[in-house]
Amino acid sequence: MAGFKLLFGLSVSFITICLSCKQQPVFSQNTKVFNLVKDFGARGDDKTDNYKAFKNAALAITKAGGGKLVIPKGKYYIAAYKGQEGIGDIIFRDCRGWTSEGRDSAIRVNGNFSRNADYKLPNLPYQYAYNNTVCPFKLVNCSNVLLKDITVYGEVDKMRKQPGVVEGESYGIYIADDEPKDRSSRIVLQNITAHRFAADGFLIKINGDDILMNRCKAYNNARQGLSIVKGSNIRVLNSSFDSTGKTGAYGWHAPGAGIDVENEFGPGKLNNVLIRNCQIRGNNGFQIVTTLPSDKVVIDSCFISDLTAGYSSALNGLGMYSINSSISNSILFAGIQVDNADQIYRGPSVQEINNNIIYSGERGIVSASFSRPVNITENIFIMLPKPDLTTYFPYVQNGNATFNRNIIVVHADRVKKVSNQVTALVQSAKESIENFWLMNGYEIPAEKRKAHFYIPAMNGTKITKNQFFQAGNEIARYDYKKTIFLTDIQVKTILDKEIFTAYKQTALNKNISNRQGKCLNIQGYSSICKVTFPFFFFLHPQFFIDKTIKFLITAHRF
Repeated sequence: MAGFKLLFGLSVSFITICLSCKQQPVFSQNTKVFNLVKDFGARGDDKTDNYKAFKNAALAITKAGGGKLVIPKGKYYIAAYKGQEGIGDIIFRDCRGWTSEGRDSAIRVNGNFSRNADYKLPNLPYQYAYNNTVCPFKLVNCSNVLLKDITVYGEVDKMRKQPGVVEGESYGIYIADDEPKDRSSRIVLQNITAHRFAADGFLIKINGDDILMNRCKAYNNARQGLSIVKGSNIRVLNSSFDSTGKTGAYGWHAPGAGIDVENEFGPGKLNNVLIRNCQIRGNNGFQIVTTLPSDKVVIDSCFISDLTAGYSSALNGLGMYSINSSISNSILFAGIQVDNADQIYRGPSVQEINNNIIYSGERGIVSASFSRPVNITENIFIMLPKPDLTTYFPYVQNGNATFNRNIIVVHADRVKKVSNQVTALVQSAKESIENFWLMNGYEIPAEKRKAHFYIPAMNGTKITKNQFFQAGNEIARYDYKKTIFLTDIQVKTILDKEIFTAYKQTALNKNISNRQGKCLNIQGYSSICKVTFPFFFFLHPQFFIDKTIKFLITAHRF
């Protein structure tokens, strides 16, 4: 319950959390209780083959239409694997109200074999192998399910494969509606770890709705930590997804993401996904990617770190391509990719990127000339030391982008060797209003600084006004009447905040999670800028700066 108390600011029962669902789950409607050891002969000694015990347990739960399966604490081995005669996944089918209680038990499925090519699809250059690990929990057309307190291990670190062979179905937890008539709904996965599977740790593909993952972990899987490919009202809370693709000799498969929200079944088939208070880091592909035509994906209060803790391209960070979607209140040591050549969107729905802290030694955010509507507002962009000297920070060249009320702090390392050139781009955007353009890490002595050595280019941006600069900096091809220079004292007031030098964070600041996205009052901030700006800046400039920073920085409660 600690995770729920952190997230919502009060202690609530697990069942109460599901009140936000359309219908409250009623677990174990069937009072029948099954024990994996006593009723099906399983042995938790980490060496006995328990395939038949798990298979028979699934058949019993399926036949009863539900009930409760107790898995006593132990280490359960499943030696059988697909490719052997008569071996398939452990399938729980057509259950209406059942609980599987693991009691912190571990399930290890055999991966100590070689995957050899045994079939090929037309017009594809690669081959498949049917032999694969067994999925210990495949749920088909089930509802009112609680699965908790289990670790599943796929042994991909012991697996081998022929060159050119790609993954088949090899999942830790698989919620699968394979037929149009199937409709899984109201399923809760709590305190489950899925690691080292040849494909995904978790896969959700449902015709129904209402899936909750809480306090789950996925790591060292070969393809994805979590794939969400179909369904609606799916919530992922207080969970972690890391090290996808790090499997040893076996290798990995694209996309290699921590979380992949990828609609594979057409418009309207995947919507309303919430990812909140999660840690996503060190995955070979994107940390999170949300693809078209996925709809209404909300990422809130997460910690995201790429393979290099901020120095990789945005293609190893966050790919935000889904429509009606947002990321807010998060800390990223990674870049954000707003659009891409294979994810071009030109509709009216606006992407929201607001109230985040983005640390990056690369571009920070990329919004290219694909005309994606996006609001980039009230974020703090902090360049890391020793950044890429050949790129721009940020990189915005999008006629449908607004870039307003952000703080952009470039590190002095960026201009030590090459000064007096454009360092940041907000070109040809819809508008750029009330941004702060600052320099951190003043290791260049004042007498050696050139007059204008940090220059953002805003040429072509339709509406530009009230850009804040520290003295000595300049905007390329811009109306200087709209430029406001800050004093050294004002700049110091801003950059003295610890947030600007906290380059080695490893987790989400817990105070951020308590805000639930409500700490910044956007209207309140706008009223300060638009109403009190002329008076307070010229008569009481320090007051204005303090007010601005209060909204943009102290709300993060570092």
